[in-house]
Amino acid sequence: MGRVIRLLSVLLIAAAGLAAWALHSGRLVVPPHWNPWAPLAMAEPPNWLTRYKLDRTAADPELCSAALAGSTLAHTALPNNDTGDGCGWQNAVRVNDARFAPAFTLTCGAALSLALWERHTLQPAAQAHFGQPVTRVEHFGSYACRNVRGASGEGERRSQHASANAFDVAGLRLRNGRRISVLNGWSGDDPEAVFLREARDGACRFFKGTLSPDYNAAHRDHFHLDRGPYRICR
Repeated sequence: MGRVIRLLSVLLIAAAGLAAWALHSGRLVVPPHWNPWAPLAMAEPPNWLTRYKLDRTAADPELCSAALAGSTLAHTALPNNDTGDGCGWQNAVRVNDARFAPAFTLTCGAALSLALWERHTLQPAAQAHFGQPVTRVEHFGSYACRNVRGASGEGERRSQHASANAFDVAGLRLRNGRRISVLNGWSGDDPEAVFLREARDGACRFFKGTLSPDYNAAHRDHFHLDRGPYRICR
């Protein structure tokens, strides 16, 4: 089934590519959000090309910087920081946005995913369930020079946190002051639980790695969101 889905994705992208070629040859006008080579625009409603555009943009520092500049996420660029022990960051920004206080360091690609998630998942879901916008994303931070699951010893794989490529969300606050925590709100079928599941599912559209309390006990109190090499949505 996975192979079939990948094949269909390739065929769809190829079809979009032909449409874009026709656009350049003057034969057809294709809206930018259906053109795979058009820049990623934060305000455009996500479609099946968004993940492709996001992957391409995150891999290109100049494209990523330009796309992030078009978001509402307050940030400043940081110099590269290679600590020599498998930690540090490349092409990162300091997110100093009041909605995500306190400030933290994140790769441009992960920051771009975060901005898309906040705009196209969190805010619509909060309005739909509570009639209120999200005004604060509470978190456990991003950069931490550590191994996966905190394992110690040589040969252990570094966490995506070790390269500032991951972000942990603990809860959300609405404009009326209501706090929705992952730890206390995940279980059940009340509006908070439904909202948190929609938030998790939406994150899977923009991040490569999305881990929630459904994954294991270590994530019972937060969402782990990363732009690492492995695609997982749990």
